[in-house]
Amino acid sequence: MTVFTCILLVLSGSFPDFIPPPTGTGDEILPLTPRAFGMGGVCAGVPDSTSFSMLNPAASAWSLNSGVCFGGRYSEGDVPAWDNSLGFPLISAIVPLPGRIVVTAAIDGKSRLNTAEEIILDDFTGDLSWAGGRVESYAGLSGRAADWLAFSFGGRCTFGSIVSDVTLIPDAPDYPTKEIEYRDDVSFRQAWGGVFGLFVNADRFGLGFSISTDRKGILDIHRDYVYYDPDSSSQMYTIPGELSAGISFRPLDRLLIGLDIFSRKSLDVLDSHTDSGTIISAGSEVYIGSGLIARTGYSHMNGLWRDGADRFTVGAGLVFGNGSAGIDLSTGYQFWRNIQDEFQKETVIFISLWATEKWLGE
Repeated sequence: MTVFTCILLVLSGSFPDFIPPPTGTGDEILPLTPRAFGMGGVCAGVPDSTSFSMLNPAASAWSLNSGVCFGGRYSEGDVPAWDNSLGFPLISAIVPLPGRIVVTAAIDGKSRLNTAEEIILDDFTGDLSWAGGRVESYAGLSGRAADWLAFSFGGRCTFGSIVSDVTLIPDAPDYPTKEIEYRDDVSFRQAWGGVFGLFVNADRFGLGFSISTDRKGILDIHRDYVYYDPDSSSQMYTIPGELSAGISFRPLDRLLIGLDIFSRKSLDVLDSHTDSGTIISAGSEVYIGSGLIARTGYSHMNGLWRDGADRFTVGAGLVFGNGSAGIDLSTGYQFWRNIQDEFQKETVIFISLWATEKWLGE
């Protein structure tokens, strides 16, 4: 076999298309704030005037002051993508306008990928590694139709990239090269979808839900060979729609109790499948005094990316400057069994700082 024949094999597509990792296209997280994370993930039915959650933008419709929030997430556990690393930072902003309108925007990490495998193909043995992730962003408006009722309209966007380094070892002893090396750069171009939210805010009662439509975008795959000309291809990808709903009660002035449900359709991207499923969360928040708040919560995942996972969380918040700024800290321990029935665990620490325009003075 000649080098010319080898080039023809490349041009004719004899080498495999992009191979997604056996673990999928990235371990996912929900776009939660540290406050919501400390309450087990409860946020869709909890009014929030200082931070912002993409799971129900309408919950921030009662904000009276502009503000920003910056957060960071650190993990240790059995998921290589997140172990001993920081996640993409959470950044959100709230800007009230005249006419009971609030502009809201946020960006947060969605998934991360970091793994390597040896794969046996028809004519090659491959050593492959994958790294990358996806990010979520939101921009929209929330408005109060009444003192107790608010709606939100906006757009949610997913984008990101994956890099795969591949070394193929030919099985045929007379192959002209000992190995074939190339890199696949996979770009998830922006996939936009609509978001609609509703919130009912009574004196001691909150009820909210948010619906995200399917988000469609273009996925570009660019391949760079070590010895041959590059190659490119494109295809469509779809991020499925989601539903978030929650309810909260305040039986005492200092105590808040909430319950949330998150649901998503199945995800199929690059021949990688993630089941549909739900996450049920329950949590509470207690005001202790002097600006100090304690939180705790629990969530269970059915299907999705960690089927059967249970998470227990605790958190605390400190409000200072007469309510003009604050810090939120939460930690959670999650455990589940993977598809090989192996016990998996993860510990997460989540912290954020938020401030309103009042922090700058009158």
